Amino acid sequence: MIFGEMITGGHYLEVLRLGKQMTTGRAKSPSYMSLHHSFVSETGFFGAFYRGFLPWGLLQCLKGMPVLFVQNETMYQLQARAGWSSSTAEKTSGFVGGAAQAVFVCPLQKIKVSVVACPTTNLLPPLMACEQVIKTYGLGALYDGIVPMMMRRSLDWGIRFTVSSEVKRYMLECKREANKEEKLAMHELIACGLVGGAFSALTHPIDNVITNSQKPMPPGAARDLISVVKLMMKESGTKAFTRGFAIKIVDNAYHMAWMYGVGTVVYDYMRSAFAQG
Repeated sequence: MIFGEMITGGHYLEVLRLGKQMTTGRAKSPSYMSLHHSFVSETGFFGAFYRGFLPWGLLQCLKGMPVLFVQNETMYQLQARAGWSSSTAEKTSGFVGGAAQAVFVCPLQKIKVSVVACPTTNLLPPLMACEQVIKTYGLGALYDGIVPMMMRRSLDWGIRFTVSSEVKRYMLECKREANKEEKLAMHELIACGLVGGAFSALTHPIDNVITNSQKPMPPGAARDLISVVKLMMKESGTKAFTRGFAIKIVDNAYHMAWMYGVGTVVYDYMRSAFAQG
């Protein structure tokens, strides 16, 4: 699901967002079109569209596994062992799944941010790019921004599943009142995901802190949460926390449409297939 989302534009939406987020200064940041032209001028359209995708973005396609596995397993355990309702368990499990995803994603995101930010790093072979980041900033730098990332991913996925679940519940109630089958089709689940994904963009200020924690800075520069927030305020004021918000809404909605729509259908099919086998 994530692979399909990323190769059809999801990855490039993130590249444009990262470019916007790494802008400093209190003046108006570059437009998405100017960022697009800048990336295309460096590597051509195809190179810009998949900038940082191989292998860092491709490996991040696996990021859905900890979310879906941990989220579904947590939801099952909360229902089976704690006796929670399906709705409450689904909402709570989204927070847990998001935190688990952060641990997996953080090193890959660090290198991808470096590739997007620096044209010379972008031209290096993947292993050399990784080696350069580690050599410059140290091995521990792969987990720069892990604290805000765990906060953001947890809140992000909690909001996604909570809102998507509520929209799903509302749509099922409408079907029940209309005496229709109480089951949502894929396009209806996609609609639930679009709404949930759009609402999760409320965590965007934290996402900007993460990007600024991971972007290239002089070796030895403080990257802890408080220091990064202070630097952002000093360089750009409150604009530092809202840059890229518009494209974040589009990116999150598109991503969640795949995850909650296509992903739910595929997961249910695989579960029933394994149960029968």
